[in-house]
Amino acid sequence: MSGGKLLDIVRSEFGGWHPRLQLAQMLVALLPPEAGLRLRPRLYRLGGVRLGHGTVLSGRLRLTGTGPVTRRLVIGAHCYLNENTTFNLGGDVVIADNVSIGMECLFLTNTHELGTPDFRAGAVHAKPIAVGRGAWLGARVTVLPGVTIGAGAVVAAGAVVAKDIPPNVLAGGVPAKVLRELPGGPAPENTP
Repeated sequence: MSGGKLLDIVRSEFGGWHPRLQLAQMLVALLPPEAGLRLRPRLYRLGGVRLGHGTVLSGRLRLTGTGPVTRRLVIGAHCYLNENTTFNLGGDVVIADNVSIGMECLFLTNTHELGTPDFRAGAVHAKPIAVGRGAWLGARVTVLPGVTIGAGAVVAAGAVVAKDIPPNVLAGGVPAKVLRELPGGPAPENTP
């Protein structure tokens, strides 16, 4: 095997390795749940994650993907993220200010094109996700690629969000659909 091929293999195999982020993850892992709520964001910032002022993390974040994953995640100010939130960062995920995210939520930006009958999971491509100001996602919500959740929206626990959710509505189900409008009027300023 030539040196060039070996180098290509090493790059391919370690494309998802982010030393600064890994160090931050190791330090965060030492903190017990519900302790270090304000220390975790500082450690993640040291790892390269962009987190707004006043954002609180109740547990570890899981960031997956290759390349500069920390550049693809933006979390606004005064957000609350509960335990075991996972971000698949093939594409951008932008969380506006004042968003609450329940435990074990999953944000997926990668998807596959439909392949041949021999291998249906075809080529991978990424689509961004955006969550508007003041939104609340219940526990175990899954957000699929290319979705925008409007400002002030509430997504019920366990929902699978496959299409955009308008501002100021309650949505739920698999797939998620609008269940009712919520009081609130026009969308707040920094709607995605």
